[in-house]
Amino acid sequence: MTLTRELCASIAFAAIALMPASAFAADKWVTSWAASAQGPYPVGNSSAQPVQKFAFPAPEAGAREQTFRLIVMPEIWGKQARLRLSNAFGTKPITFDGVLVGLQLGSATVAPGTNRPVSFGGKPSVTIEPGKDVWSDAVALPFVKEAKALAGRKLAVSFHVAGETGPMTWHAKALQTSYVTAPGAGAKGQQDDESAFRSRPHHGSSSTRST
Repeated sequence: MTLTRELCASIAFAAIALMPASAFAADKWVTSWAASAQGPYPVGNSSAQPVQKFAFPAPEAGAREQTFRLIVMPEIWGKQARLRLSNAFGTKPITFDGVLVGLQLGSATVAPGTNRPVSFGGKPSVTIEPGKDVWSDAVALPFVKEAKALAGRKLAVSFHVAGETGPMTWHAKALQTSYVTAPGAGAKGQQDDESAFRSRPHHGSSSTRST
């Protein structure tokens, strides 16, 4: 088993927009969850955060060949989603691949059959220049059949960073437990189970926002 720990911060992932399942919301995207971009890591008052040197030994080097699995709770649900990735405070281009979104089952586990690949301009990876961000293509969420039935449930957003990121954009005040693999572990987002994301209990709530 790859040794990993919990990560209580939103690194690189900034927002999620969903297409509400409503006849009155045709072609209208609504921001359902967002985290303010802060950084570079570990800048900010990161109270209630665990020590993260096990995952990021040198802040100036950032993450290295690691997979993040960030847990977020949408304020509303829809049958399609788009993700926004940010490199707002980075100093070098960052390449993201192995991006997936699924329904969280518990801790770092994704409900079987819900993990969906995310593309960017029709491609499975995207490179974001320093100071920039990018929205993904729309991805279908077929497990969203009745929005009310998913009230209180959470999404698991996984992505792999290729190579070394350099200084990372992050959100220092996140209270929701998220997860990251050990340095050099590679792309693990397709795994539904938590074998690459050994967890430890942490209680809190995610930050959500709608527009």
